[in-house]
Amino acid sequence: MAAISDFSNLLQIVLGKSGKTGGAAYTGTFNPQQTDRTLTLPGYQEHLTDIFASRGADDSRTLIRNLIKTDPDMSATVNSYLTLANTEPMILVRDLEGQIDKEATKDLLKAIKLLTAQVDYTLGFQNKRSLSSLCEEMRYMILLRGAIGTELILDKALAPTDLRMVDMSSIRWYEKKPGEYKPVQEIQGGAGGSNEISLDIPTFFVSFYRRDPTAIYTYSPFISAINTIAARQQVINDLYRIMQKTGYPRMDVAVVEEVLLKSVPAAIKADQTATREWMNLRLNEVRGAIEGIRADQAFVHFDSVTPSIINDKSPGVGINIDNVIETLNAQNQAGLKTMSTVIGRGAAGINTGSVEARIAAMNADELNQPLAETLTKMFSFILHQTGYQGFAEVTFAKAELRPDLELETMRALKSARLRQDLSDGIITDMEYHLQMYGRMPPDGAPDLSGTGFMTPAPAGGIDASKASPNGDPLGRSLSPAGSKQSSSNATPAQKAKLTLSFDV
Repeated sequence: MAAISDFSNLLQIVLGKSGKTGGAAYTGTFNPQQTDRTLTLPGYQEHLTDIFASRGADDSRTLIRNLIKTDPDMSATVNSYLTLANTEPMILVRDLEGQIDKEATKDLLKAIKLLTAQVDYTLGFQNKRSLSSLCEEMRYMILLRGAIGTELILDKALAPTDLRMVDMSSIRWYEKKPGEYKPVQEIQGGAGGSNEISLDIPTFFVSFYRRDPTAIYTYSPFISAINTIAARQQVINDLYRIMQKTGYPRMDVAVVEEVLLKSVPAAIKADQTATREWMNLRLNEVRGAIEGIRADQAFVHFDSVTPSIINDKSPGVGINIDNVIETLNAQNQAGLKTMSTVIGRGAAGINTGSVEARIAAMNADELNQPLAETLTKMFSFILHQTGYQGFAEVTFAKAELRPDLELETMRALKSARLRQDLSDGIITDMEYHLQMYGRMPPDGAPDLSGTGFMTPAPAGGIDASKASPNGDPLGRSLSPAGSKQSSSNATPAQKAKLTLSFDV
């Protein structure tokens, strides 16, 4: 233990070269060759893309990005992850001994406010996002790329001013030593013919979400759902074609050829070719009249035309695809790593739904782990730039599906338990406030740890020899004067006065 203590005393924060003013990395929408032009407006035609046809041309990163927008199951899964994982962060500062530093925490929160609030209005429009919005963008990047890449932007005074999200699909890694990776970013049309930007800077932070330990590059957690989504898309396309042919009742119109021949003009009856052309024209006229008719319109015709329905008895029994769709849905759910209850397919009862909801909440909590790691690194860098010898600590509250009013009873039980521990000195005031309210105690709050405020004071001792059933005024007033039925603690003067009152 002494060696560990000596190491803590010797530990010093070594500050390297700060990042580039204004940031070094590029965003996914920045093109250095077209800074004077507006960004390309999307065509908003993604809904027309058929993944079964496009997956051969696009890589998995492009497919995942499009499917999050267009596929119902993947879109619902991403939305549920972002909703469940949207919990409040708790930001603390601890010194090298592991103790919470209240004043340093206040200073860090002020610095974080400068990252999320516009203070220099001479710069015009600034896309300052709140900490909650920044966390949501990071969660989205985890689901999209399997990793987070963020650069801390510094101003001319080397003070933090913004956070820049970096698309990890543009990051390439060099490994010049075993286990020592250095990132670069590929850009479009770099200056001087170079298309790489070195991000070997202390203001660039990366965290991974369940990365394969044998590789540095990551994949989206939804990569396993692509083939299932494509298979389901093919089945749906086939289903559409089947429904158009056999799924709906189809009208059958028969034109009596004998009646039609009797109506052929006399001038062309002798010419078989002209007669056939005339009859084809009449068929086209009937077809044109029938094809545009609505179900609520009357169909008026001569007796030479006989309409009917081909599959009027059982139009939908051509094929049963329920089992096929259920199998694809189950595979799709497994590939998306979500629960059927979350995406609206739960049908196994309330108990199964409760278990699935609990698992979904646990998955959302795991999504916050790399996010907390990134923010911890970033906020620790801000502290170290000021010379502080310590580290930041960022944690997120657990995802909770129950309504707030339903949790009040549980909070009351937790508060009673923690208050007793606080009274007995088992926990500190800081720990109590962090566990109950997720924040430090307010200024001026009394220190209650170990004061025993929850333990009732012991009752005072009673001298049994001096106890008397008539020690109260009511008992003495009911006792006759001079009676020896009970003893009294009254003084002689009080006894004389009491006797006089009875004699009167």
